[in-house]
Amino acid sequence: MTLPPDLDLRIPTPADEPAVAALIAACDDSYRAWAPPGWEHPPVGSELDRWRGRITDGSCWTRMAVEPGGRVVGLVCFGQALTWVPEDPAAGEPIAHRAHVSAVFTHPERWREGIAAALLDLAQDQMRTEGYRELQLWTPRDAPARHFYEAGGWRPDGREQWSAELGLALVGYFKRL
Repeated sequence: MTLPPDLDLRIPTPADEPAVAALIAACDDSYRAWAPPGWEHPPVGSELDRWRGRITDGSCWTRMAVEPGGRVVGLVCFGQALTWVPEDPAAGEPIAHRAHVSAVFTHPERWREGIAAALLDLAQDQMRTEGYRELQLWTPRDAPARHFYEAGGWRPDGREQWSAELGLALVGYFKRL
């Protein structure tokens, strides 16, 4: 799958952090359609803090899709999968040959154009190049995105956890490359 022709693919820079945070906030806001009544998404500033390191420190492979006017409308990000340590997720041990997809976002105004699928395809090509053979990710339990992942060959793997940051239950997904 390829990106729509009006979009440019590029690596984010620190100057893109506010635009990435705005994209994630727009996607989080779309959760209101299926989240429990009264649910509120995290503040935009918290998204910026959460993404700052992933964008600038080189620990994750990240690409974004950008409209001609500069609006970021898609994002994919992956890194090395780690064993789960509930009190400090970053403290886990690397899981051999497994990548963790930490983000797949498409602006709600651009859904169903193939942006997320194209970004995931690019990421999976890179994962193969880097020697990964397995993939994992988390997504909200009630998110419509689960259908997207399952159509792409992802399967629920039985992991579940509560995200205090999102205020939602998450489920784990797994895929072999």
